Amino acid sequence: DLPWLAISVDPGGPERRRQALQELWEAMATLDAAQQALADNQIEQAVEQFERVLAIDVNNDDARSGLARSRTRAAVLQNMMTGERAETEGDLVAAQAAYQQAALLDPVYGPPTAAFTRVTERLQLHAFQDAMTRALTALDSGRLSEAEKALAEASALRPSDAAVTDARQRLAQARQQARLNNLRRQATTQVRAENWQAASSLYSKALAIDASAGFARSGLEKANARLELNRQFDHYLTKPERLYAAQPLANARALLAAASSAPADEPRLAKKIADLQRLVTLAGTPVAVSLLSDGETDISIYHVGQLGAFNRQQLELLPGTYTVVGTRFGYRDIRKQLSVTPGKQGASLTIRCEEMI
Repeated sequence: DLPWLAISVDPGGPERRRQALQELWEAMATLDAAQQALADNQIEQAVEQFERVLAIDVNNDDARSGLARSRTRAAVLQNMMTGERAETEGDLVAAQAAYQQAALLDPVYGPPTAAFTRVTERLQLHAFQDAMTRALTALDSGRLSEAEKALAEASALRPSDAAVTDARQRLAQARQQARLNNLRRQATTQVRAENWQAASSLYSKALAIDASAGFARSGLEKANARLELNRQFDHYLTKPERLYAAQPLANARALLAAASSAPADEPRLAKKIADLQRLVTLAGTPVAVSLLSDGETDISIYHVGQLGAFNRQQLELLPGTYTVVGTRFGYRDIRKQLSVTPGKQGASLTIRCEEMI
């Protein structure tokens, strides 16, 4: 722009203005030629013409920029050749580095940037394909953590790719199946140990993951049934004295009849059945006991009957606790507890009224 300013203010007259106008047009034409030479990679010609423009207009920014770009063009072209050779040989990493260096030397020059972008996309595609291959191979082999890591790499490169979405669904299904298999193994271990409460909890967890899991449905049903059966046996085994009443004893016998025998793989239940059978037998077997008195006291036993007066009487009573009552005219009644222990023969109790009224 400065030559125009010179034309408008130069006091030298028309001749000076014509000269300035001629220099302006020469500079503009030379700048066009220099830029075309640079575009055609005619480096020496471009340098010479940019220098001519600057000799006319030292402050011309386009000429200064063009001159700088011209002086780096040889290096740019050399890097482009290196990149093209590496790309042809399949060394995309080296090609990418060369194209990037060319683009850094001249960011305005389009070919290096286009080449860098093209090679970068190819590298990303190769990296994506490699990550997907590793992910699918790991999935097929059940190496789920490895598959997840590879999928993360692929997703970072192409997050919306359908292959990533499909593989993630496969991974989620595989993880769910792995959790179910793990719960099934744990539950099987607890079943073998006859730990039905733990087994029931594990089967419930499996059903929470997949309500259609058949092994969990059937396993939970069996575990809960076994829990209830064991609870019924424990009801008597923890307090055998419950069997000393007629109705509980009848209930225990019905439980034994229903349980029959335990499967061979349930030794704990088998032991409970045997233990309860033994207790039921003992509870139903009378025990010999002796009652001692004075021949003057009338003896009766609640729920057994009147025995009358005697000095000694042998009885057979079922195990349990009995209330023995003695009465005698003119004496205070006496009441004692008689405990009959299963299998323990020869128990005795002395009862007589001794306190006169």
